[in-house]
Amino acid sequence: MINNIDINRVGPLMGQASFPTPDPVNTPRGSQADASLHVSFEDLINQAKNSAEAEAVAVEEARQLLASGQLTSLENVQAAAMNILNFGI
Repeated sequence: MINNIDINRVGPLMGQASFPTPDPVNTPRGSQADASLHVSFEDLINQAKNSAEAEAVAVEEARQLLASGQLTSLENVQAAAMNILNFGI
């Protein structure tokens, strides 16, 4: 019965580190790097570029709407006033 006890499994059950414990700082990394370290920022950069273009289009549309007078309806003025009161300027 005693022969069936794995000594490497007893230590962690008792709150002790299993031995031998290699120093994780000095352990060389092999070719199996953590997948979370493989980050591609290409999508993030593309989103930033596209959002700048979309923002420019939205600003131009807003300018056209302001110039045409379509945004100065009573409902829009009231909604803007409520937003200023709720959220500040």
